[in-house]
Amino acid sequence: MEKGPPPQNMPAPPYPGGPYPPGPGQAYPPPPVHPQAAAYQYAPQQPHVGQPVVVMQQQLPTDSPGSMLCPHCQSTVVTRVEHKNGLLTWLICGAMGLFLCWPCCWIPFCIDSCKDVEHCCPNCNNVVHIHKRI
Repeated sequence: MEKGPPPQNMPAPPYPGGPYPPGPGQAYPPPPVHPQAAAYQYAPQQPHVGQPVVVMQQQLPTDSPGSMLCPHCQSTVVTRVEHKNGLLTWLICGAMGLFLCWPCCWIPFCIDSCKDVEHCCPNCNNVVHIHKRI
């Protein structure tokens, strides 16, 4: 078998758009187009402009009465609030006793902001939520 340059008189392979690679000064041929691809046009999606979706989360009340859905009677009510002695009340009382302020140990039991808050349903009188200070 002879080695040497390929013969120049061979026909070009059947590429669509002309010979490949193109000669000097010629551009590459465009890619072939599938017949069904011409029916579909790319359309970038526009952002949805409309009313924002608001997800309402039921916030639990803290110190003051709040509107809640009672899990017992399934009605929306404004809760009734009762202040109960809790861990913070007893910790303040103990700290005052430790620092020799024992005559003042009763003060946290008179201040509502030191106590836990119990929210009750006015319809069924069940406890709906307890807001604990600690």
